[in-house]
Amino acid sequence: MPPVQHRSRAAKVTLAALVGLGIFGGVLAGCGGSEPARVSQATMIHRADTVCADGLAEADRLRAKAKPGASGKAAGAEIDASIAVLQRQIDAFAGLRGPASTDVARERAIHELEIARDGLEALRNAAVDRGLTVNEAILANSAVVKRVNQASAKANDALGTLRFYTCIGVAAG
Repeated sequence: MPPVQHRSRAAKVTLAALVGLGIFGGVLAGCGGSEPARVSQATMIHRADTVCADGLAEADRLRAKAKPGASGKAAGAEIDASIAVLQRQIDAFAGLRGPASTDVARERAIHELEIARDGLEALRNAAVDRGLTVNEAILANSAVVKRVNQASAKANDALGTLRFYTCIGVAAG
């Protein structure tokens, strides 16, 4: 099969959603096994909004740097960049602790983001191991993409519950 020179719209949307979702590093994580101090819901939302806005800008930079048709290790490097951004989000959630009433949604978001990260790792491995483009890796791994999309939707639900609207693309105001 000849390399795909341009990503399909569905593949671009899927990767953009994955990158866009995984974008909120910057909040300091707690040290060691200790829990970070709790903050008010308003402070939690403010910190998340700030971090998400920065993360969305990083997602835009990653998308702008992506090279259509890159395959193998080059495609893997693009996916690795998305994984790094997503891991920063996971770390930020672990270090951002609001009122006890937010714990379940925060933990659900972390869990679902970890599933999405694992899916991205599987797509990266497919691209590198089989010399695929990002698009080809997505198309060849529909079960992984489905799992990532479901996890992303559940993470968005948790983010909405937390009122982290900037993180899910809803304008504040």
